[in-house]
Amino acid sequence: MKHLKRLLCFALSVLLTACSLLPKEEIRRNAPLLVETETEQFNLSYVTRGDLSLTQRVSCTYIPIQKIQLSFGVSGEYIDEIYVQAGDVVKKGQVLGQLRMDGVDDVIRDLNFNIDSLKLSIEHLFMDKNLAIERQKILYAADPAKLQEAVDDITESYALTEKDYRDRIYLYEMELQEAYELKRKRQLISPIDGTVTYVRKYTESSVSDEKERSATVVDASMSLFSASSDRWDLFKPGDSHIITCNKTDYEAIVIDPAEYGIDPGVREIGKRANAYLILVVPALELEDNDKGSIELVLDSRKDVLIVHEDAISSANGESIAYVLGEDGMKTYKKVKVGLKVGKYYEVVEGLKEGEEVIVG
Repeated sequence: MKHLKRLLCFALSVLLTACSLLPKEEIRRNAPLLVETETEQFNLSYVTRGDLSLTQRVSCTYIPIQKIQLSFGVSGEYIDEIYVQAGDVVKKGQVLGQLRMDGVDDVIRDLNFNIDSLKLSIEHLFMDKNLAIERQKILYAADPAKLQEAVDDITESYALTEKDYRDRIYLYEMELQEAYELKRKRQLISPIDGTVTYVRKYTESSVSDEKERSATVVDASMSLFSASSDRWDLFKPGDSHIITCNKTDYEAIVIDPAEYGIDPGVREIGKRANAYLILVVPALELEDNDKGSIELVLDSRKDVLIVHEDAISSANGESIAYVLGEDGMKTYKKVKVGLKVGKYYEVVEGLKEGEEVIVG
């Protein structure tokens, strides 16, 4: 039994020794961290070529050379007929419409007949007077005293008759003038050569109202605008501009106001004054004081290098532009800029077309 216990103890010690001889498990090491160099990102833009135009919006106002509003001269009378419509070209003195005349024309006709008859009677009166005197000369050829007395009587008699005729003519002419005035009030008569731009719509039962506009005639020979600006000196006679009015574009030419009898007023450089333009094609649809605008070019450059304003910085009182160097690093160039329009500069020196510049 003792030998068996010793044998078991020996076997156990051998086993424990064997376990202690096994190699230890290796602990894995993490790979060392590599610090990456961050590359700076830039917003880039290009130097381009183009045109720059610095403008100023100038307001202008339509001023008709001559515009006539026509109305009937009496109220409450029925409309007879309107002879024209908007767009018709009319002559001075032309009747555009009239009210019912109610016998006025008959009165005028009768008065003219009476006047003409009396004037003809006066002509015959002179002839009759001369014939009467000739007869007295034959009758009293041997008696000059009797002849003179007869001639005086004839002259006085015919003078009284002539005066009566002329007084009646005067009265008829006064009545005729009143009749013509009455007719004139019942008519729309154009006082100028022009174009009808407005006609009121009437029905068969419509009556006149002397306070309402019945028609409008404008002088269509010229459409004039005045433009108010402190840069009036840039409006050179003969220059062409586009006037935008009521969402419509009109081609206009600058005029010398003195040539059209327009007083330009006091003009001082840098102070507001009026320039005047006429439309190449007169616009009949325009109304008094319609407002328009003109894009006036204050300065311009053609076919120049252009760069965005964000590409230009300032350092020590000089303009610079940042670019990428050959090594990809940010560097700068001195530049000279000129005209600025909106967000873009004219590049005078320092950059070339197509070159990349850093913006922002």
